[in-house]
Amino acid sequence: MALYNNDNYLIGERVKVENEKEIGVVTRIDFDNGLIYVLFKRMREVIYNYPEVLENNTIKPFLLKK
Repeated sequence: MALYNNDNYLIGERVKVENEKEIGVVTRIDFDNGLIYVLFKRMREVIYNYPEVLENNTIKPFLLKK
């Protein structure tokens, strides 16, 4: 069972991206073309290959420890 079958929950979530200093927000996932869009500060949007970035942990959901 693959994790990426139901990744709609990631849209709007804060994520930590490997080799990025800032926390990003997933703006959309294009399932047809295999792309995931992450928005950083100053309106910089970066496109990654989906679902590879989730499988190899390049993008990780950001969880606050309470």
